Amino acid sequence: MSDTAQPNSGSLLSKHRIEALSDGVFAVVMTLLVLEIKPDLEPHAGDEAVRHMLANLARPFLAFTFAFLLSCIFWNLHHRKFAMLRHTNPVHTGLTLAFLFTVTLLPVSVSIFLHAMSSYLAQTVYYGNFTLIALPLLLSWLYAQRAGLVDPGQSAADTSKVTRRMVAITTLGVIATTSYFFGIPYLLFLALPVIFYLRHKKTPSATP
Repeated sequence: MSDTAQPNSGSLLSKHRIEALSDGVFAVVMTLLVLEIKPDLEPHAGDEAVRHMLANLARPFLAFTFAFLLSCIFWNLHHRKFAMLRHTNPVHTGLTLAFLFTVTLLPVSVSIFLHAMSSYLAQTVYYGNFTLIALPLLLSWLYAQRAGLVDPGQSAADTSKVTRRMVAITTLGVIATTSYFFGIPYLLFLALPVIFYLRHKKTPSATP
């Protein structure tokens, strides 16, 4: 599998530089997320104060963990996509940079959420950020397939699996964002049939 541009194909670019940039962006963002977990202790605090502090950090820690795990999922999908590409082009690179831009917003949306957990608007911003990350990732993958950037040696089963996972996380993000925007979080139960369908949908067999 080659990722070098072919002769007379000036619009084709090597994918290595964008992969290196994306690793750097994710490394910084995933590190910054933990800075919102701030222990609030007086000097020489006793055990009771420490227990109270740890109890207060429970929700921020869960929010951080959720954001970190979703970041790991996006990072994994992003690199699975690039592993299937021969090269990139200006349009695909632009979509990828848009994806990385939305990733850099995560520390801001997580901070807003942690400072106003009971606010539906804060939760809309929190889940909306994940949706904004998922959308350009999905669009870049769909474009890459249409533009012939995917290595022809990749199996239909593998490309279909990546597509389903990207569609799933985008759909879940849209449902979560919509639920909190309208103040009806029980709409999240609509995500269950989406998960069930994408989990049990049969992968197309490879052509002999």
